[in-house]
Amino acid sequence: MNVLGQRFGCFACATLVIASSARAADTVVQAAPAAAYESGGDIVPVRQLEQQIRDAAGDGVRRAACEAALLRLLEEGSTFEAKRFACSGLAVIGSDASLPALDQLLKREETAGIACLALGGLRSAQAGERLRAALAETRGAVRLQLVNALGTRAEAASVEPLVQLARDADVALACAAVRALGGIDANEARTAVAALRREGAPEWTEAVGAASLRGAEQSFACGDRASASAVCEALLAPAWPVNIRRGALSLLLRNDGDLGEQRVRTVLSAKPSDPALVAVAIGRVPALRGEGVSKLFGELLPGLPPGEQVLMVEALAARGDAAARSVLRAQTSAADGAVRCAALAAVGEIEGATAVDMLAQALISAPTPDERKMAQTALAALKGGEAADRAVIDALRTRKGDDKLPLLAVLSMRGGRLSAAELLTQGCASDEALARAASQGLVRIAGSGDATALVVLQEALAGDDTRKQEVALRALVAWRGLAAWDTLAKVYLNAGNEARRTLALRGLVRTASEADAAPDASLVDRYRQLLTGARGADDRRLILSVLSGATHPDALALALPLLDDPAVRPQAEEAVARLAKALATTHPAAARAALRRLQKGN
Repeated sequence: MNVLGQRFGCFACATLVIASSARAADTVVQAAPAAAYESGGDIVPVRQLEQQIRDAAGDGVRRAACEAALLRLLEEGSTFEAKRFACSGLAVIGSDASLPALDQLLKREETAGIACLALGGLRSAQAGERLRAALAETRGAVRLQLVNALGTRAEAASVEPLVQLARDADVALACAAVRALGGIDANEARTAVAALRREGAPEWTEAVGAASLRGAEQSFACGDRASASAVCEALLAPAWPVNIRRGALSLLLRNDGDLGEQRVRTVLSAKPSDPALVAVAIGRVPALRGEGVSKLFGELLPGLPPGEQVLMVEALAARGDAAARSVLRAQTSAADGAVRCAALAAVGEIEGATAVDMLAQALISAPTPDERKMAQTALAALKGGEAADRAVIDALRTRKGDDKLPLLAVLSMRGGRLSAAELLTQGCASDEALARAASQGLVRIAGSGDATALVVLQEALAGDDTRKQEVALRALVAWRGLAAWDTLAKVYLNAGNEARRTLALRGLVRTASEADAAPDASLVDRYRQLLTGARGADDRRLILSVLSGATHPDALALALPLLDDPAVRPQAEEAVARLAKALATTHPAAARAALRRLQKGN
């Protein structure tokens, strides 16, 4: 959602209509319908108003008209929700003209909060003055809302009153004041935060740390690196919350002259290591520059705890240079299983055919199911296209017995022309387990609808090798989508082999049923083709079972004649009844005629 949507999305209101031309001097915005709005009202008018306010952004006349309408919603008689919506709008388009009405809201505890919402964003220097004046005169919960609004405005004039509140007995108020100080880009604000940092009061720790980080960012931005670095170095101390320490290190790394290389080395070499900082340091490694960086941190990797080794593996994978690849390969045989898995995944992500032998060996010798799965996934993800496919096939052919099986699964995951051809060949093997695994791999490829693999299967089905024909047909029967329809239809309509014909029919019926979700005349033609080729009642019953799901008037017309076939009449009646019910609204005449036909037959 855009910024205006974020501001207004939770406030629904009735229509505010801009009634005339954008440039007309007498532009009027009708606000009265919005005055009675309560939460839960129609959101459409809000969306319309958002657009109107966007349209008014560059037009002073329309902005003034919108502002006037919002101010009318602040008058007596409007609901609280309407007033809150008006304040959120004034925060975007309000001007000095809104100040008197907002002053009145500030005086009442029940509306002071929504006034702060408006004043926090109002484009008026006087808005901050009104907030500071109210802060001096107010007590209780409203002060917290005033402080938050001053924090939003982030004006140097607010430093003094915020410093006074930073030591207030109300901890929530004090912390809010400290955070507000952190957002003010002024030396006096940073000096005040530094004083609080030196005091070290535990109730302020989180707020002071956050404010200090914001101040350090401001100092870095204006070129005061010495001051900013000193603040961040202080925030690295263990006494500060973990999120503050990590933020400080991250800020230092981004602003170091060497992009953080030396500092990262220092953090990683520390004994004992500091887990809170190590993750941030390692996360910086991909951004470092220089030919020796990957080699350097690869040498540091074995000395890290296993969890941090995993992070370094991922960081080196992000670098992806030759030195990083060398380190990652070595870690595929690391002592820790999690590190090995991370290295396998990394190699699969960044390498190609040259990594196949190593990954294949890792796959076959993996000591745990997790590592086996990771090695298999890495092989399946290798870059390099057909060159990687050929390397996997070569690795497969050099293995024997059960060692081939996991590589067959890799080919099925990779898919493509070469993988399909090899699986087809292996599906004809004399080893039953191997042939079964290869055939299952082809079915998996069929499930992905791989067009290049389809050509391989079609060529095998048309060839002279009977065994390959059988394997190819079983894969084609599982093909997703309609791409294999014509090939299967040819087997169904012309095969002298009844087993093949029945298998093809089952594949065609499954494919047609999947297309029932979006039936059209073309799909009905396919059903007509199936019924034409049916050789008995069993075929027609099977076809009727899915034809009933094709909610198209032509499908109903196709099912009606089958009511006259005693062998399939029960299935035909069920199909006609289901289709007539589904078409009752869109094609009432056809549906009524079909139901009369059913009643007449009964």
